[in-house]
Amino acid sequence: MNRLIVTSLGLSLFLPGIAVAQVRIAASARGLREGVQIHASVENIGKRAVTFCVEFGQTSPRGDQIENTPSPFWIQRKRNDKWSTLITGPDVGSRRAAMILEVGESKDFPFRINDGGMLRLRLNYWYGSIPNMDCDAPLKDAKLATSKSFSALSLEYSPHQ
Repeated sequence: MNRLIVTSLGLSLFLPGIAVAQVRIAASARGLREGVQIHASVENIGKRAVTFCVEFGQTSPRGDQIENTPSPFWIQRKRNDKWSTLITGPDVGSRRAAMILEVGESKDFPFRINDGGMLRLRLNYWYGSIPNMDCDAPLKDAKLATSKSFSALSLEYSPHQ
């Protein structure tokens, strides 16, 4: 009985520090060809508004065409048990702006990449509604959301070759 009380007391000391998720990123990929489309969304599952930055100069290849695909994410691929960030953003001429998600809202951000393998999406966000946030010099108290890893298959990774 004493052991149970001590264990419960020990756990209660750690529980207040556990953060409850405020933002959920859902992502999936469909297709077995280059330029696979990634269906991604950001959902505010917390109890207050959140703000994040969206890159509006982002584009994605679609065959011989280029389509506009604004995105708040950076994309990481797992290789040799390590995650590394893919370079997908534009070098010049892009515009970043703050986007606000109220409680219970979600926003979709589909895009394409010419790569495959095990991927995940990451997103910095801030608590509260900050419509005039400067995304080129964002606030320092950013929180980080990470999607579950998912597989995006391209020709290079296709089991049907």
